[in-house]
Amino acid sequence: MKGFIVGTCASFMVSLAIAQSTIVATKPIQLPSHPRLLVKQSELADIKQRMSSPDFAAIREAFNQQRTYSTDGVSADGNPKEAIRQKMEALALSYLVDPEHEKEAGLSAIKLAKSYLPSINKLSGYEGNSWAYEAVFGAALVYDWCYPLLSNEDKTVLAMELKRVCCLGEYCPFTKVKKEYLTGHYCEMAPTVFLAMGLAIHDEDPTIFDTEYKEQIDSFAPSRNLMYKSGAFHQGSQYLHVRYGNEILQAFILDKVGLNPYSSENSAVTFRDIYAQIPQKTDMDGMPEGDCHNHIDMGDLYQQFIPLAASLSKDGFLQSYAKLKLNRLEVLSARAFIYYNPTIPSKPFDYLGLTRFFPSPSGIMIARTKWDLDRKDYNSNALVVLMNMREYNARNHVHLDDGHFSIYYKGHLAIDAGIYQGKEEENGWGKEDYINYYIRTVAHNSLLILDPNEPTPLEGWNKKTKSRDGGQFSFNNKAWSTSQQMIAGGKNAQIMATEISEGVMPDYSYLKGDMTPCYNVPKNVAIYPAKVDTVRRSFVFLNLKNEAIPGALIVMDKVVSTNASFKKSWLLHAQNEPTIKNGKIIVENTNNGRNGKLQDDILLPEMNNQNIESIGGEGKEYWVDGKNWGSVTQEDAGRWRIELSPKQASKSDNFLNVIQVMDAKPSPTSYAVTKSYAEKGNYLAVAINNRIVAQQLSLDKNDKEIAFTIGDSNKDYKVLIADLKAGEWKFKSSSTTKNISVKDSAGTVYIESKGGRFSLTPIGFSTK
Repeated sequence: MKGFIVGTCASFMVSLAIAQSTIVATKPIQLPSHPRLLVKQSELADIKQRMSSPDFAAIREAFNQQRTYSTDGVSADGNPKEAIRQKMEALALSYLVDPEHEKEAGLSAIKLAKSYLPSINKLSGYEGNSWAYEAVFGAALVYDWCYPLLSNEDKTVLAMELKRVCCLGEYCPFTKVKKEYLTGHYCEMAPTVFLAMGLAIHDEDPTIFDTEYKEQIDSFAPSRNLMYKSGAFHQGSQYLHVRYGNEILQAFILDKVGLNPYSSENSAVTFRDIYAQIPQKTDMDGMPEGDCHNHIDMGDLYQQFIPLAASLSKDGFLQSYAKLKLNRLEVLSARAFIYYNPTIPSKPFDYLGLTRFFPSPSGIMIARTKWDLDRKDYNSNALVVLMNMREYNARNHVHLDDGHFSIYYKGHLAIDAGIYQGKEEENGWGKEDYINYYIRTVAHNSLLILDPNEPTPLEGWNKKTKSRDGGQFSFNNKAWSTSQQMIAGGKNAQIMATEISEGVMPDYSYLKGDMTPCYNVPKNVAIYPAKVDTVRRSFVFLNLKNEAIPGALIVMDKVVSTNASFKKSWLLHAQNEPTIKNGKIIVENTNNGRNGKLQDDILLPEMNNQNIESIGGEGKEYWVDGKNWGSVTQEDAGRWRIELSPKQASKSDNFLNVIQVMDAKPSPTSYAVTKSYAEKGNYLAVAINNRIVAQQLSLDKNDKEIAFTIGDSNKDYKVLIADLKAGEWKFKSSSTTKNISVKDSAGTVYIESKGGRFSLTPIGFSTK
């Protein structure tokens, strides 16, 4: 997390009246009566009933324990204490659902809140900030849920202390600070707490809620709703937990009072977390994207978005995921009974497609061979592949990683390298190792095109960037304030084609994009000549539906530089040292029970034009531009990378790599991989097992006849031909002749045929 300075607010009580004048008074919004924070009066009978559901067995046990915690509510050292918050919330909910028999619980909750808040007077770092905000949220629940029991004195004391403790945190509703509505810490807990506190005390002081609600509808909602169209989170995989978790909680809070300004698409972001899950419990967090590698998934406090998404959307798959993860909410046991609704019908994951594409403003695709979401061991055969062609870069916690891919099978094989917030100080956000290696393209499985004189990227939060890696640049020196500002800044990549074949277990998943813009120096860095004319990459993931070799990833690149001398490098990162032999790269991961193996067959550059360099080991783990930027302080953060480059200088080059995955021990015999150029030299076809994939070397949209010969004439193949212009085409082989309509969004033909000679002839093109 980016650090911040926590104020002591010692003079808070003296200046509160003056500070409140910064909130502009408007006509108060009409709200329903109490309770109105997280729950409506009409829902109380249902919530009381659902508390006895078998789904809540572990939550119920935690809830009952929290009710009986031994505490007088006073923090002896002045720091927030989670046990006190948990107890007062449990007591308050007990009263809320059964006021006739649990009045004493409600009175005890009020007493605890009145003791707890005044005892908080100091915070320590980011976690202290979070716990202070949680204390305010918990006390706001007490205020709202136990409202009939509050005396006028209780209301005065609690309202005053809610405001005071809130302002111990990073943000205070009574002070003017710079705010961003797409990235940054203000997209986390502060607005959530302002809404909760404001709703609780609205009858006595409407200004906090009314002001924050205006900010929600005027600033947050327009910026966020644009991003929800992608179904992914714009700050990467890990910050989905802490930032999106607050976004959807804010939507849930406002939905309960009939004021929700958020698109119904917001719940679908949770699918990004589902598809990223891997069957392990000790590796890095899922399939990482952006700042990650903390060896954690942000902890139990940050799992609330999962049941919230299910409750808001009523989606059966999200409900299944919420049930699977429900026990992670023990630290929020009182809220769990409200967040999770056991009566929503669930759908088994077996009916959910194994590949999902997250469109613009994102542009990532995640493909799996099986779910195994309940597995936490290295024996699962689930292969998971992430392919990144993100169209817009929101900055802040996002990396310069377009074109990156990650592969997990019984351990991470092709990895997102480096470490965020490791033991070394300079690994942290915005620090020297962070900006010179961790967020840079060189730390990802993408491409480098090095102009040795190009400017170093400026990363905005400071200008200490020293390394040249030949990678990508960002379009803004600082994080964008809104998504509208980011969109106006322009795309760093363009999705050219995407397709997921039919069925829950698709045969193939295809993604192609043009990354040219992000490799040239943008005007915000310097006025400097372009180093590339074209940078394109395609991914074809083949689900081979085989336990021994479950899948293969074909990665094809077209790179045209403006100077033949600029070094082009294809990157592959691994935890362990790769083996290089006869145009193949082998990566094994057998560390501490893992058992995965990756074999990469290099088809382009041709064998006599391949320069393969293995970089890494002690002192060179994060090596770039003549220096090692940090050291490995986490086992799964990677130590090695491959740089594959053409030996011969040329402006135009192709890379073509076919990566198949299998067990390391015992290792099965890999599939033979063969290639064949088209008769006119414009296409290259690859055969692996019973699959044939043909792609245009320029990765453009072809409108000319194609003919190539590959495969066994006695063997049945599934044939994918890509990069076609939309319209009607005639396919012909020794066993099949058929007219096929090609869609513009995919540009593909997929057909079953015997091996041998294939031809594809245009009949007529679409004018759309």
